[in-house]
Amino acid sequence: MRSMKFLICYDGKEYSEQALRFGGKVAKRLDADVSVLYVQPPVSSFNRDELAIAHKKLSEWEIDLPGVRFLKRAQEILLELDVVMRNENGEAVERHPLKWGIKGAFETHYLGYHGQNIRLRLREGEVAEEILKEAEENAYDLVITGSRGHRGLYRFFLGSVAQRVAQFAPCSVLVAKNIKEDDNVLICTDGSPGAEKAEHWGLQIARALGAEVTILSVAENEEKEESARHCTERVQKLLADFQLSGKQKVRVGRPSEVIIEEAEDHDIVVLGASRRTGVSRFLLGSVPLKVSAYGLCPVLIVR
Repeated sequence: MRSMKFLICYDGKEYSEQALRFGGKVAKRLDADVSVLYVQPPVSSFNRDELAIAHKKLSEWEIDLPGVRFLKRAQEILLELDVVMRNENGEAVERHPLKWGIKGAFETHYLGYHGQNIRLRLREGEVAEEILKEAEENAYDLVITGSRGHRGLYRFFLGSVAQRVAQFAPCSVLVAKNIKEDDNVLICTDGSPGAEKAEHWGLQIARALGAEVTILSVAENEEKEESARHCTERVQKLLADFQLSGKQKVRVGRPSEVIIEEAEDHDIVVLGASRRTGVSRFLLGSVPLKVSAYGLCPVLIVR
């Protein structure tokens, strides 16, 4: 069975660093491969000749290339988390130094303690588009992106980078914001095939974090309350298989509003992606997208 592959987006800002630490912690406990991606905004034509020369001379970290200092900081964080293997001198065990042209990016490659591939990658372009391109081309299981954690109609309708990635990524997405360490995971279920995939992802994450689990199902009206209860009972039976403990919760109301309210008491919310296409999700609304936009804790949208 192959290792899971995580893509963690990093831009050097505080919320991004928190997302990297959170993603690194989860990846370490799941023995996942990790790629950290920094996207350099497009360079001017004035600088392109200098960059072309830099491409040919890459041999050391010290080269003054845009974005390299962010990769160096990401390396330091992964070393602190013991995600990257150290040699006898305490230095990262390197498979190859920073190189240009590896699947369209600069990349340096390290070794994890259990054989994991740890890659630090640098691409150039529009941030959200490059993240989506990276996710498409490299078959990641999960993209982790930070968010400032603000609410607002502007952010939902015009879109932050995190929202665009959550909406259009081909794989599961974790929008990491307002990160806490209370070890409490909220798994949302409605009995759909997408929700069943989310349940298993949520249980894996909870086991990796050693977290308590709350299983939530939201009935849109009282007539559907019994069906919602059956959903939570089914997931409850899976907890023993994952050596977890937890509780069930059934509420009546609008799913997005209820989940956002419940999310305030949890470290992370896990729910399945909408089955609508990108355009219809945007125009008609999506419970996962609304929760990721307005919720105040990390949200894992499972595809």
